[in-house]
Amino acid sequence: MSIYEFGTFRLDVERLLLFHRSEAVPLGPKVVETLLALVEHPGEVLPKNALIERIWPEGYVEEANLAQNIYVLRKTLRALASLDAIETVPRRGYRFSLPVRQAERAPAVVAPLRRSRWAAAIAGVATFAVLCSVVLVTFAATHRSSGAGLSSDGARLYEIGRYYWNLRTRAGVERSLDYFAQVIRTDPRDARGYAALADANAIMGDYQYGSQTPRVYFSRARSYARLALTLDPNSAEAHAALGLIDMDARQLTSAVTELQRAIALDPAYGPAHEWYGVALMQQGDVRAAFAQLQIAGDLDPLSVSTSAWLGNAAYLDRHFNEAIAYSRQALDLSPQRPDALSTLGEAYEAEGNFSRAIEAYKQYAMVCESDCPAESAALLAHAYAGQHRMPAARAQLAFAMLHARDVKATDLAAAAAAVGDRDVALALLRRMHDHMAWMSVENDTRFDVLRGDAGFRELSQAT
Repeated sequence: MSIYEFGTFRLDVERLLLFHRSEAVPLGPKVVETLLALVEHPGEVLPKNALIERIWPEGYVEEANLAQNIYVLRKTLRALASLDAIETVPRRGYRFSLPVRQAERAPAVVAPLRRSRWAAAIAGVATFAVLCSVVLVTFAATHRSSGAGLSSDGARLYEIGRYYWNLRTRAGVERSLDYFAQVIRTDPRDARGYAALADANAIMGDYQYGSQTPRVYFSRARSYARLALTLDPNSAEAHAALGLIDMDARQLTSAVTELQRAIALDPAYGPAHEWYGVALMQQGDVRAAFAQLQIAGDLDPLSVSTSAWLGNAAYLDRHFNEAIAYSRQALDLSPQRPDALSTLGEAYEAEGNFSRAIEAYKQYAMVCESDCPAESAALLAHAYAGQHRMPAARAQLAFAMLHARDVKATDLAAAAAAVGDRDVALALLRRMHDHMAWMSVENDTRFDVLRGDAGFRELSQAT
């Protein structure tokens, strides 16, 4: 049997799609797999470990991922049909409590998705897309274009280029530039090659890779995105690329407009959700940002940057266990990812596990030759202070202050506050005129020690 029915829902096993009446429900594949596991055994308690092993056979996830899927399913079933179908059995697992029927799948026409108040209310629910869990994610299957589509050679080159681009390493992004250039030579009238080159050049600028200045790479990226739009005005990839470029230029309003348009054109394009989530974080809306990043992660589970941003958003939203899980996932994909290491350490600190935090920060010091040792010193200073090892904390802070140009002002300020130098911490924060950085300060648990300070409150209100 390939269909399970319960209430007014139909679950298509072969296509991993859930339907409410005749309309497809926008859920990511891992969420639908979670539902399928429960529906196949109605009335039975399924242990959490068994569910995790089935849904994520590739490993690298924790219980927080399963809990999030259950949350999404409960919210979806309640919103559409007022059903409370999934029970939590304490210390055991989950049980699907509704009667389930089995039926043969008949050919059906899927009704187009409607925008509704329900869809807006569950912003954290991913749009449906069937993803491959192999290393080369088949973007060609999930991305729509108004043109005839890439040739078989072009599609293959595009997929390989996207794989390397997703790594976000210098070598990976540089290699993606070569593959996307080949896509353009193979299919010069298809917008996707140009939009992909826009993405790759934007990342070269954002990560400060390559021999050119970031300004050069961003200029190239904008030119390629505009070329893509001349070929296909409805290219979600091109609009998303422009959104990323505008974010780096601190033009947040236009960035959000471009990213929202990209999502409207293709809700299954993961990078648009990721960058929109980052933009929401910069606006201070951490909860909404986390929801968008979860959609991106569901659509593109092999994206290193999405996993890293999910960790950061979970940390700022004070879900420290989830922050650790997402950061570990990013590091499994890319062991030298600096931001994942720093988030991992900060989340461990927030949980009181200073020894694990120190391990993460020491690893951070070794991932690059320039600014990483100084940045690591600031992070270590805060962790040593948490262990009440003040001489070690002050020594690390002194080294970081000597190389202040290579250290984030927020990390210097957090370290200074941790060793008791509140005046120094406030002075550093006063010199920080970056409104976007203040959005993280407002949510970062390391600054809780300063929140009762009149000077800190004054700075917060003025920013």
